[in-house]
Amino acid sequence: MAQTIPKKTHPFQAFLRRFIQQVALRSKQHNQAAWILETTGSPDAASLKGDLDAEVRLLFNSAATYKKLLLWDKDPHLADPLLRRQLSVLLRAFKQNQIAPALVKEIAQKEAALAQSYANFRPELDNKKLSENDLRELLKKENNPAKRQRAWAASKEIGSKLAPQILELVKLRNTAAKKLGYPDYFQMQLDLQEVDSKWLLQMLEELGVSSDKAYGRALGTIHDSLCQRFQVPVSELGPWAWSDPFCQEDPLDSHGLDELVKNTDIEKASVSFYEKMGIDVKPILARSDMYERPGKNQHAFCIHMDREGDIRTLNNINSSLKWLEVVMHELGHAVYELGFDPKLPWLLREPPHMITTEAMALIAGRQAYQYHPLQVLVGSSAEKNSLFRKADESHQRRQLIFSRWVLVMTAFESELYRDPEQDLNALWWNIVEKYQKIAAPKNRTGCSDWAAKYHIGLAPVYYFSYLLGELFASSIQETLEKLFGSATLSTPKAGKFLQEKLFSPGNRMSWSELVKHVTGAPLSPKAWLKEFAKD
Repeated sequence: MAQTIPKKTHPFQAFLRRFIQQVALRSKQHNQAAWILETTGSPDAASLKGDLDAEVRLLFNSAATYKKLLLWDKDPHLADPLLRRQLSVLLRAFKQNQIAPALVKEIAQKEAALAQSYANFRPELDNKKLSENDLRELLKKENNPAKRQRAWAASKEIGSKLAPQILELVKLRNTAAKKLGYPDYFQMQLDLQEVDSKWLLQMLEELGVSSDKAYGRALGTIHDSLCQRFQVPVSELGPWAWSDPFCQEDPLDSHGLDELVKNTDIEKASVSFYEKMGIDVKPILARSDMYERPGKNQHAFCIHMDREGDIRTLNNINSSLKWLEVVMHELGHAVYELGFDPKLPWLLREPPHMITTEAMALIAGRQAYQYHPLQVLVGSSAEKNSLFRKADESHQRRQLIFSRWVLVMTAFESELYRDPEQDLNALWWNIVEKYQKIAAPKNRTGCSDWAAKYHIGLAPVYYFSYLLGELFASSIQETLEKLFGSATLSTPKAGKFLQEKLFSPGNRMSWSELVKHVTGAPLSPKAWLKEFAKD
């Protein structure tokens, strides 16, 4: 009887088994320290997170291992698609860490220190410290322009405080990128994220032009309302007139729309919504940190602690439509992570890019402003009908407003890393005026208003993912409509489709391939423009 010769194991497979065991352990420890830091603002947790972050990065620092990976990449005998994809992931992870270990450690510690500063900072107004929720509430309700201007200025105090730390990081990141042959960190990150920089910047510019008329109409409606409310001409309206310190959200009806959630338990409403999709989010919420307190990060996020199912969200809920949207959004990230095929290798139990997980989070967050889904979330009644219509109108404006904000962030970051020595505040306001059409307030020379935005320091070269995620979200809705006759998310059919097509593949393919896998076509702004920028 002929003896079956066992298939020879490729050396890369043996390497993976050893290496992933180390990475998985250190990553879990790092995430545990990060969770403590973000929920407490503890300096000890910041130091520990910095140390563990450096340890994780240094696992990808070996030049000898990187050379082996490059050789295996050329090996025709390594043909298995899952092994090939894992090799691609590792090559990009190792490439960005081929720098001096001392530089790796310095960047990690400075990022941890910056995270601690953000978690603990609270601006002052009239000798009272305010949380981000406090500031937003004031900007929703306050009708006195002078007080609003002082509140808006207070929201920027953190920028002046943290700008030196951020600039140190920008220069260190650029140093690392240049050692690896890139012109700057911005260009490096796009390359390592499998995003073509020319394609990205050109597409964003074209999207801005294509939606310019629609944004102009929305801005005209906003200006008319704000001028009437504050009794000032358009020339005197400034960013202080908006309900969000960065003018990235719709300022109209924001206070009135909160009536929709006045008697709504946001957690329970979210649980019920996802149950209709066939997804149980109760265990996720049980592990999450949902309400604000001193020392806690005010920036909501979702984290998968171990790639084994320990998924959590951090929120700072108050009774507002905004927080219904945010909780739905973060749970969108969570159910994406929950839905990975459990048979996937550890290294591939992640999204191929933030674009794809943002699409799910954004399509989930949209439910809080769309007419019919909102009724599912908060319950319908004759009294709420007019508010449902206003929320739907606000959703249209919000998409146009937010698209402009992403153009600001992406253009600014591109320039920040190209030349961090330039007058960054002047650059910031020039870009704001170009895309958002909002003029800089007086007396901002010498300030660092740009540095008040959390993502610039701690989630760099990320913001474009939101807008590409919105484009993908609109394409997903269009696909659901074609397949099931409705774009409704809260059905078992929609839940099953998303589970099988979007969540389950994890990182077994590139983000651009996954978009085609889900919608049958490459990523395009067509569906989004059709939905939000009709002429």
